[in-house]
Amino acid sequence: MNNITVIGIGKLGICNALCLEQAGYNVLGVDTFPEYVNSINNKTYRSYEPFVNEYLDKTVNFRATTCLKEGLEFSDIIYIIVPTPNGGGERFYDHSILSNLLSLINSYKIKNKHIIICCTVMPQYIQQVGKKLVSDCENCTLNYNPEFIAQGEIIYGYHNPDVVLIGEETTEAGDMIESLYKKICHNQPKICRMSPLEAEITKISINGFITTKIAYANLISDICDTLGANKYTVTKAISSDTRIGHKYFNPGYAYGGPCFPRDTKALSKLIDSIGLKSLLPMATHQQNELHNEFQAEKLLHQNKESYTIENVCYKENSQIPMIEESAKLKIAKILHTHGQKVIIHDNKYVLDEVVKEYGNMFEYMEK
Repeated sequence: MNNITVIGIGKLGICNALCLEQAGYNVLGVDTFPEYVNSINNKTYRSYEPFVNEYLDKTVNFRATTCLKEGLEFSDIIYIIVPTPNGGGERFYDHSILSNLLSLINSYKIKNKHIIICCTVMPQYIQQVGKKLVSDCENCTLNYNPEFIAQGEIIYGYHNPDVVLIGEETTEAGDMIESLYKKICHNQPKICRMSPLEAEITKISINGFITTKIAYANLISDICDTLGANKYTVTKAISSDTRIGHKYFNPGYAYGGPCFPRDTKALSKLIDSIGLKSLLPMATHQQNELHNEFQAEKLLHQNKESYTIENVCYKENSQIPMIEESAKLKIAKILHTHGQKVIIHDNKYVLDEVVKEYGNMFEYMEK
């Protein structure tokens, strides 16, 4: 059990691998890009993500390979952290990379291993699809262990989770996963063990609740701004009720990023697919978009010759160039559609990402 394989060592996977290595395990990472793998092995890889460079530089028992067979032979514990982007459709998430990988693993007919899927999947994927794809792998379990982490604090999130979600196929697999977290975590999180299906539902449901809370707080904020009340005083008072709480209940920008918007939509898709009505998550999504429009309208009333928008990553004060579903960029786009001149002011590496997405829609000013 001292050896662990991590298949998919991108932004999340490399953090997972580094935390496991620091906890005392021998870790082999598997990825498809030779240059990337080489940069990890010779420790020239550099990341904006906090602690990654420091952890990598100190590694002794972590290396990477492009050989899947080597990874499968290295350990009886196999983490899978590959992309499952929003692909729309009936299952919402695009499981193609994950499914192709499981099929490839099945072709090796591995035995007596615990496979742990960490990427977000649609509920019933493991039960209806994943298990079928690895049906030739004798005495292997297929488990679900999604993380609740955010870009810019991934390693901190691995070390200090509020909750650890373990969707276990067997008690033995669950015991093994729990033992790993007891070495990784710096805190004492709530360990929630359940079936893979229950964990799949829980993952998107937690994020769906958080987005509803954010959207509601911003709705109250918009009411206060419209009527002339102090939005901070009001939301602070509301969140003082222990049934509500202060976390994620503050006036601010709409939620964004790679997880919150898509998990909320996925929850809505799931509800609709089983014949229920997804009024609440759909209203959350719509209210989130309306808040962007409200904030843009407030800016338009200022009648400026131009508007400068700073720090446009989806998360405030982030050093990671992630602009997916950025509320500030959505506001900037609304201003542009009203014929306004918009200047994006940020670090060069962030501006590079904005240009890829928006081109000459905006003017750019480097910090």
